[in-house]
Amino acid sequence: MTALSASRITKSRGITRKTSYLMAVSTTIYEGGMITINASGLAIPAAAGSGFSQVVGVAATSVTSAGSGSYYIEVLEGEFLFGADAITQAHVGSQMFANDDQTFDNTQGTNEPGCGMLIEFVSTTSGWIRVGPESAIA
Repeated sequence: MTALSASRITKSRGITRKTSYLMAVSTTIYEGGMITINASGLAIPAAAGSGFSQVVGVAATSVTSAGSGSYYIEVLEGEFLFGADAITQAHVGSQMFANDDQTFDNTQGTNEPGCGMLIEFVSTTSGWIRVGPESAIA
């Protein structure tokens, strides 16, 4: 898949926490996409990139930040159904990695952040992952 270009409905269950993060300047985050924190400590859409932390949650709303000012994005932690590259039942209980803000895989590509643990295999191209700062490793 490719990164989001519009909001998406992301199925969720067991939402455990809702928090807000300051966003990077001139960034658009779409509702339903995975969020990571960049090297400056600011929220951005999940993607492979040097200095990005693990995925901290899923955007509860869509926000476009301006060139200046303080914009916050509400982020949910819990279990979410996302698309996958190629997973199997054997990957349940394993760390997953974000390819972009709506896709994960069981193997870490170059600079892909951890996005959580696979908790339910649905098909080779989708699964439920537990997303939140405590659920992923960098």
